[in-house]
Amino acid sequence: MRFPDFLIIGGMKCGSTTLFRDLMTNPRVFLPIDKEPESLCHDEVLTEAGQARYAALFDKARSEQLCAEASTAYSKRPDFDGMAARALKVCGPELRVIYLVRDPVKRAASHHYHEYTRGNMPPSVDEAVEQYPALVNYSKYAMQVEPWIEALGEARVRIVRFEDYVSDRRTMSSAVCEFLGIEARPDLIDDGKVFNKGEGKQVMRGPWRLVGHNPVYRRYIRPLLPMGLKERLTRTVLPKAPPRPPPPTAETEALIREQVASDQRILRNLPCFGELDSAGDRNKCEGGYA
Repeated sequence: MRFPDFLIIGGMKCGSTTLFRDLMTNPRVFLPIDKEPESLCHDEVLTEAGQARYAALFDKARSEQLCAEASTAYSKRPDFDGMAARALKVCGPELRVIYLVRDPVKRAASHHYHEYTRGNMPPSVDEAVEQYPALVNYSKYAMQVEPWIEALGEARVRIVRFEDYVSDRRTMSSAVCEFLGIEARPDLIDDGKVFNKGEGKQVMRGPWRLVGHNPVYRRYIRPLLPMGLKERLTRTVLPKAPPRPPPPTAETEALIREQVASDQRILRNLPCFGELDSAGDRNKCEGGYA
């Protein structure tokens, strides 16, 4: 059985879909059709049956390819926890991890819009920040990545700033490939194509949410649907997202930054691909986010 050689663990609304799709163009990388299987979120993956289901995602990989998946739930503490320990047991100590981060206020606002379009949060991001701790917790990047560093060591974990990645996807993807020990193929990346943009995106609302969250669909049907077919069905049958609501007020922005301030101080000393690290050399997130 084969398991991932590396993981993209999020964060949510930080560009993991773009990195996933860019790496998918590289012939040395195998990524399953189902981007976010979330298998490591549950102890079932430690069982024989659970490992067989997880390994089945990668059974079409060629021997020269690296296997990977990209579940943002792997950086959604405390709602999910223990992922790093499970990954160490299942995938082994040679596993590598890539974690994307973003300005914490902008990430929280994008996260809110994502949930609002699905009917899960109120239209006001200011009200949502007061009611839903996840909007701030998922922006505490050091808290999210520390279990992975503890399990695997700093040498096997890299942080990628969303802002750096989207500003030069070909250069940054090459740095990621060097970290993974494979040849980069930036020539295959269509850096003019935007993935998972919120505005105008089709969303699962109303009865479609019952389909999207149905465990039978998620486990047995979704992984088998080719990506192109899923995208066509999505464009055809799902409604478009409503307009983006107003951004957070200055008071809400200050509240978020205050709550993540101590986390940000830790983040600045963690291993990171930054603007001066395009060759893949070890660096620190010294800039952080003010």
